[in-house]
Amino acid sequence: MKPAKRLSTTMDEQTFVPDTMRALYWCPASTAIRDDTSLDNPRVDSEVVFDTDFPTPKPSPSQYLIKVQTAAFSHDELRLAKELNPIKSIPQVPVHNFCGTIISTPTEDHEKPDGPRFKVDEVVFGLIDYSQDGAAADYVLATEDEISHKPQNISAAEAATIPLPALTAWQALFKYAGLDPTARKDLRVLITNAHHSEVGTQALHLLRSESLFPRYRPWICVTCASEDASAKLRQTSDVDETILVPDPMPKDFDLKTTFRKNKWGPVDILLDCTGEVILTQTNAPAIIKDGGAVLSAVDANPVLNVNPKKSEGTPQARFVHVEPDGKTLGLIATMVEKNTVRGRVEDVVDLVNGAGSLSSNAAAAGGERMGGIHVLRVNT
Repeated sequence: MKPAKRLSTTMDEQTFVPDTMRALYWCPASTAIRDDTSLDNPRVDSEVVFDTDFPTPKPSPSQYLIKVQTAAFSHDELRLAKELNPIKSIPQVPVHNFCGTIISTPTEDHEKPDGPRFKVDEVVFGLIDYSQDGAAADYVLATEDEISHKPQNISAAEAATIPLPALTAWQALFKYAGLDPTARKDLRVLITNAHHSEVGTQALHLLRSESLFPRYRPWICVTCASEDASAKLRQTSDVDETILVPDPMPKDFDLKTTFRKNKWGPVDILLDCTGEVILTQTNAPAIIKDGGAVLSAVDANPVLNVNPKKSEGTPQARFVHVEPDGKTLGLIATMVEKNTVRGRVEDVVDLVNGAGSLSSNAAAAGGERMGGIHVLRVNT
């Protein structure tokens, strides 16, 4: 068959798509194939398997078939996916951030006057819903609301690192915290572990965006683990205040005492990118305003209803359960092209060597450890 035509909308002249493909998938241990998903019996996976004969997915009438260029993951993403998703007894392809090329378009869009929104041979990036197989494979399926056009000024590797952390930060600020920049004249935000967390980094990008905050400059305080990180955050993100919190956190560290000592007022939004150790200290009137938002990007305990003890007059912590959002991702892509938002690549490995990378980086216990987005190079 002939190669794909630029901006064509159907599979008529597409290069042959094989019935099988290369893929990584979690191979459930025999002890994990059970109905009991309680916390006393957490999900267990025996290993990550690389398969050269994995079935190529077949798109539904509403799905795009995309040839993956790069896929990206963080250790927190892998950990949270296991904590929040029920045990599965079938192979599950991991890694839900990706960048790739449109191979076929939804058949239900072919009769529309303008055809599908994304055309064959266009390059897109996105976040696949976690109820579906991910992008650690030659091909992945996606719906229109999971993808956007890739920013033209960055590589496919960098593009794959952006969707999950940027959408998490966006939804934390504008959905969970209900922030409306046009209705405020001031804003005070505390972000923990801002230097090592990709969500924290993307939140800083958004909070310092003049297009999002044209009328005022939010006050930002961050916690970080070293003086070097503090200096870098002040230089690159123009943060107002930094709090040094060594890892592991000293037993005598008290966040509210730090606020009182520096005579800082409480914040409107606290975005936790560290986890339970420091999250338990944020529930104090000295830190968070009455009616403020305490949100965690790494500690799933709030969503599992085992929250830290709630003090009178202070809000309950909530876990930010990110959802795919192609429309918002398009806005983020525009910000990338204006150099307001950027991704950060920790390392790049080929898909064939990805099993070891996934296994080693899935072992982290939470946001306290140094983060980073790891990229799988799938197809060039």
